[in-house]
Amino acid sequence: MQRFVFSILALAACAILLCSGCTSTTGTQGTITPPPVTSASTANISLAPLALAPADLPAGFTQQSGRQKSADEMSSLAKDLGWQEGYVATFSSSGNGTAGSTSITQTITVYNAKNMSSIVSLVDAGERQQADLVFSGLPLPATGPDTRALSAIAVNTTPATTTAGGLSALSSESGSSAPAEGYIEVIFAKSEILEVIRMTGPGAQYDTLKTLAETAYAKLG
Repeated sequence: MQRFVFSILALAACAILLCSGCTSTTGTQGTITPPPVTSASTANISLAPLALAPADLPAGFTQQSGRQKSADEMSSLAKDLGWQEGYVATFSSSGNGTAGSTSITQTITVYNAKNMSSIVSLVDAGERQQADLVFSGLPLPATGPDTRALSAIAVNTTPATTTAGGLSALSSESGSSAPAEGYIEVIFAKSEILEVIRMTGPGAQYDTLKTLAETAYAKLG
């Protein structure tokens, strides 16, 4: 009788151990989760809606072009800094009589950069290296802390080459020759987006440019 009871108890203990093992294993498997899937950061921003619209422009200005930029247009410097995509829009006004036309160029660029303020500083410093233009700062518009505003006045009419650190190196061609022409410009950034808005011609006025920059900045959300 004692052997029978002992056998029953032994079988019961084995059953408990087996069930405990199954429960433990099942519970452990239930808590296992796969590691998160990570991928490289890539630009996925529609830039065209961020461009200035006809309603944003001063009277007499019309849009001449608006297009996405390709990686083939970009310099090695821009790519090294994390360029991902870009968009450029141009606007012009015919002016009055023989005064000549006034143009506005808006360049919108996406960078995969942790410190966009460094890129803003690089663009600003590069612009000021053009020898046949005299540069001065302008009052900053309300376009965030990473903002520069400048005026460039031509001192002669000889062809000028934009240096590798300038706007062309970060937005399109890596150095081009053209007659020096004065302009006013605002450079600003928010998150991963860098914008440069330039106004050139006899009708270029900073109050107008300042308003355009603030309008463009508001579109960034």
